[in-house]
Amino acid sequence: MKKKTLCLLLVFVLTMGLTATLSFADDIGNGDASTYSTAGVVFATKRNSDTKASASVDVQFTAKADDYVVAIVLQKKTSSGWVTATDVSNSVHYYRGSNKYSILTYDTWTVKKGVVYRIKCVSTDSYDNGLSFTDRTYSDPF
Repeated sequence: MKKKTLCLLLVFVLTMGLTATLSFADDIGNGDASTYSTAGVVFATKRNSDTKASASVDVQFTAKADDYVVAIVLQKKTSSGWVTATDVSNSVHYYRGSNKYSILTYDTWTVKKGVVYRIKCVSTDSYDNGLSFTDRTYSDPF
């Protein structure tokens, strides 16, 4: 019984050591997936009036994105959940580019009185090494 317990303890200790080693390798940025992705998205939304709304979205990448596409989608709240506000003109805006660490967008909409909206940001950043990441982030309702 002691031999079995000792073997299990040894396997546990070795597994934990291997996990810590792999985590450290990811942290030093050795070119794997942990080095690249969307680092953060910050929203600044404003309901300017009953029928006007605006939003600024700041998307930060963890490295210089070789190519990126950012979609800013105006969504409205319905009884069944959040849906794209297709009844609002230009409810989806796309921003494409390359060789950037971040992108700052600003969009305005003529919205409907009494409807609650939010922004859905879908950012895809791609790198020459073949890695590509997609991140979905949502603003607070306004």
